[in-house]
Amino acid sequence: MGRRENIVPADQRNFGYFTYESDDGTSYNIRCDADWAAISAHGLAARANGQPLFITTGRRKPRMATYVDLTTGRKKKGPVGTASAYTALTVGDVEAFHVEGETATVNYTLSAKSGERVPGSVIQTSLPDHA
Repeated sequence: MGRRENIVPADQRNFGYFTYESDDGTSYNIRCDADWAAISAHGLAARANGQPLFITTGRRKPRMATYVDLTTGRKKKGPVGTASAYTALTVGDVEAFHVEGETATVNYTLSAKSGERVPGSVIQTSLPDHA
């Protein structure tokens, strides 16, 4: 019958690796949206070769910030690169984000912050047996 065409958005998200500094001072490369990393308040720097990759698991998560578009309810969530950047963010802060398929930026309001989660080490102690 007719030719089927796929509608593709005018642009798409671009991801890259950026430097994330853990609360213990270790630097990692972490994957995130390039538009997110371009906002200086998020504290992400250019990646460095040789740094380990930060792999998010159920027990290990980076510091995160969640923004909400109060008009549509859409959310943007991403990592915060340093502890000082995390501290400087305040719920209610507004950032302008690019939205795929639109030419203008949209204001999103910071609605939540979540701290870094790192699994604790288990230290086994050997207590003497009492006879």
